[in-house]
Amino acid sequence: MSKSTASLPYFPLPPAAYTPQYMHEVIRAFSVYLQQQQTPGPLRATSVTITDDTGAVDYGAMAWNSTAGTLDLTMGNDITQQVGMESYILAENNTGSDIPNGSVVGFSGVGADIRVAPYIADGSVPELYFVGVTTSEVPAGATRPITVFGKVRGLDTSGFSVGDILYASPATAGAFTNVRPTAPNAVISVAAVLVSDATDGEIMVRPTIPLGLDYGAFSDTTTQTPAVINTAQAITLDTTNSANGISVASSSQITVSQAGFYTITVAYQLQSSSSSSKDVYFWLAKNGAAMTNTTRVYTIASNNDYKPVTISYPISLAAGDYVELMWAASDTTVSLAALSGLAFAPDAPSTVVTVTQVQL
Repeated sequence: MSKSTASLPYFPLPPAAYTPQYMHEVIRAFSVYLQQQQTPGPLRATSVTITDDTGAVDYGAMAWNSTAGTLDLTMGNDITQQVGMESYILAENNTGSDIPNGSVVGFSGVGADIRVAPYIADGSVPELYFVGVTTSEVPAGATRPITVFGKVRGLDTSGFSVGDILYASPATAGAFTNVRPTAPNAVISVAAVLVSDATDGEIMVRPTIPLGLDYGAFSDTTTQTPAVINTAQAITLDTTNSANGISVASSSQITVSQAGFYTITVAYQLQSSSSSSKDVYFWLAKNGAAMTNTTRVYTIASNNDYKPVTISYPISLAAGDYVELMWAASDTTVSLAALSGLAFAPDAPSTVVTVTQVQL
């Protein structure tokens, strides 16, 4: 029998009459085959053909899917990946509870792999923490593939219509909504509905995360008066009208959670309580220190006269920085005046400030 450098178990050609040597060669070929089955090694070939629609195969094997026009890779836990059309990331569920198939999940820490938990888009979790959609149930403590692009099947999509765009829900962690959320909720377009069905629903995951810029709108409903002339004093704020990523600490410290370039716009309502002329100074402090070239001065004189003042500041801030609105006056007979109890109009705060992130 001719020998080959390949490791395949070639069988000998049968002779015209039975010989012990031929039987020996047949037994040897079967022995090689059985050894390869028990201890498979590398296979080198110029081409491999996967036959049409080979269907479900064992874990770790591939089969041709003529409907999708690609290879199906059978993975563990009843997951089949369509090669080239679906992308996964391995993630661990450390929440202590099972996460169902088809749940929207977000980053929650790092272990051997990244950790995920059901994601809620109510503004309490950064948009960039979004990861993807579970492609199977993820038991507590288990690690499973998470779909970041591709189809997820076997879902209850009966509450949606084919073609609906699904967003991460701001009301229920891990859920979808087909109603686009509005601020201060996060807007994350997660998937499109391919099949609407109570048990065999199907979605196409292809996340789009819009650039989520932070903002804050704050005001003060009290009247503030300088205690001493020509003395710096921080303006307090007692009301958060709306905010995402920006907050007020210690009554006056407007604090940002992420670095970026911001615009701070302030509207003051000045009132004079005497007929003497007085100068009022406004400026900005950053992390407790006055900022250069931010002072603006205004003059008010008439008794009971009101004067609106609006100032805008462009400023670059690092994560955790805070700014304070500062003021001083040459006379104590002036105030930042709040109005309330008007029968014909809403109340008027003494100070209104909006902070808008314009660039990350």
